[in-house]
Amino acid sequence: MGYLGKFSAIIEQFKVALMKQNKKQNQHKLPQVYMRRFGYEINGHCKVSVLKMGERHTRQKSIESFLSDINIFDIDSDDPKIVQSFEDLNGRFETEYPNMISDLEKNGHLSEKSFAMLLQFIPNLIARSDTTRNLVTDLLCTDAKENFLKIICAHTAKSFEDLEQKDYFRVLSDSPLDNNIINRVLIFFTSYLFQRTAHYSIVILESQEDKPWFTTDNPIIFENQIHKFEIMGKDSEIYFPLTPRFLIYLHFHGSDDKTNPLRQLENNKIYKVDDEQNIELQQKIMINAHQYVIINGEFKYKFLND
Repeated sequence: MGYLGKFSAIIEQFKVALMKQNKKQNQHKLPQVYMRRFGYEINGHCKVSVLKMGERHTRQKSIESFLSDINIFDIDSDDPKIVQSFEDLNGRFETEYPNMISDLEKNGHLSEKSFAMLLQFIPNLIARSDTTRNLVTDLLCTDAKENFLKIICAHTAKSFEDLEQKDYFRVLSDSPLDNNIINRVLIFFTSYLFQRTAHYSIVILESQEDKPWFTTDNPIIFENQIHKFEIMGKDSEIYFPLTPRFLIYLHFHGSDDKTNPLRQLENNKIYKVDDEQNIELQQKIMINAHQYVIINGEFKYKFLND
């Protein structure tokens, strides 16, 4: 089975019903291995410099506890393999993250494996964010609930009629809303997004010297172009600060929208940004934050009062 095919096999693990809670575990919405790239070490502790939206001073946060919650990704199940399957999936991508960076830094491009893993890692990070969790929760509380579920689960059945008969779909559709149902929906949402990103091209944008990329608690900038019966259309674009040095731009080569000059750049190659691009992209990153902007390295600053 190829790297791109493995994810579809993983989704089968989630077509199950009802379950029990596991032991307490601190689970990260933003991977520690990712934050370490933007962080620094002091007295044996890994920290990141963050600016909370609306505040006028930076904070120093411990990577071990920052952007984490107890059992946030657990799924109740009588099958112990299911309980932490979302968190286990997160861990698989986190394990591959350093390999992606190593490939890129060593070879100047992503290997076939790293390219495939990155196309899956990005939907995973989208699903793990508070922004997406809040959005999905809101949608599940509206009259659009069933249509939303049909869209994100459609690829798992032959037709909408067939889907409506599936046990896992009826569980998602009929069960009272709680964290367990939300996590199940987020798994299918991840799989749905991957069906799209699997066909996307990757452009690698290198930061200017001494002007590293920022990141945030919501690192995937998802400039979504919505079409009927789709959440991610062919004109959608994605930006992702992979490291302080590299920012990933995803787009579909067959898009009808040709206005963004980045679409013209060659797939899987590194391009150094200019001053104008640097300013524009840093603004995209910061505006996309849910609560926190993460600044590379140790950065302590207090804005003066007006």
